[in-house]
Amino acid sequence: MSSPEGGTIPEVFESRKRKILAELSVPDTEYTDLSPKGSVDEGIRDLIHDINALPGLVTTSSCAGRISVFLEGRKKQNDQQQEQRQFAPSGGKGAGKWLYVSHDPLKDYWTGCGGDDSDLRQGKDYPRSLHELFGMVPGDGKPARLEKGHHAPRLVRFHYDPMILHIMAATLHHAHPVLSAAATSGFRESGLQSLRCLEGENGPSPIVAVRSAGLSLESVIGYCESSDEEDDTSSKEPVIRSLVTEEYLQMLVAISNERFSINAERKERFRTSLLNLCSREQPCGSRTRPKAKPEGWEDPAARRERKRAEGLMRKKVLDAQAKSTDNETATYEMGWGMDPTQL
Repeated sequence: MSSPEGGTIPEVFESRKRKILAELSVPDTEYTDLSPKGSVDEGIRDLIHDINALPGLVTTSSCAGRISVFLEGRKKQNDQQQEQRQFAPSGGKGAGKWLYVSHDPLKDYWTGCGGDDSDLRQGKDYPRSLHELFGMVPGDGKPARLEKGHHAPRLVRFHYDPMILHIMAATLHHAHPVLSAAATSGFRESGLQSLRCLEGENGPSPIVAVRSAGLSLESVIGYCESSDEEDDTSSKEPVIRSLVTEEYLQMLVAISNERFSINAERKERFRTSLLNLCSREQPCGSRTRPKAKPEGWEDPAARRERKRAEGLMRKKVLDAQAKSTDNETATYEMGWGMDPTQL
């Protein structure tokens, strides 16, 4: 398979794409991946389908955008590391716990919007507060005490993350329209994930990360009350203590809901731009074709040369005409001054 000007698509890429598409074709009830949700987000499926239909491109991972509340984990440290980094927050996604994840705007919670008495009478089960929805206990706003020799508290973080999309391209030529569409659609932090794509003709295919860090939002909203003996495998349920008010959580949610709308607009702009660049008239990855020249079009350099030659010819004709006129005048004047007897 090849494109007219973008070069041949390596077979290694075609093999990788077939494998990825086979995994995505599994029914939703059977499909799982490594994301917290475990499947492709509903809000990005159409975009993924359109990208995967283009020659030389295939998606490898995606997130349509989400609100999340995450409890940090705690990495095991030896005594020397604990002494050196006594108060450094530890843990990460691998060791922590998702308290809440939503890939849609959060509107159906009890306090502030979405719920009323009629909803309760109809049996709709809305949490009575965002604290309850996020699994936190309201606190007094005071952080946990940091005592010498003890671990720093495990923090609870509220996040809004916009769309992120990783697209594998067959060649750098195929990656170019993806980067162009991302940059013009508001995903300005997009770029090649690694320069290893430059290693060899049949080496790793370039992967483009389409992202927009400017829409991200993060805030520490609580901490985990636990003793140093407790860990993530403990059967005892830890207490998640809030550091903020209900009104503060409502503000974070309202900001996130607005950014969901901006994210959706940028996502649609990216889709339209990419499909235009990778249209049938201009295969994905090919260089831009020159526009057809109108009838009678003339190259600027040729036009200048033609104008110069016409100017020289015109000057030559004018000089000849002037010389002829001068000769006639001289002959007439010479005849006028002769003696009539000599005629």
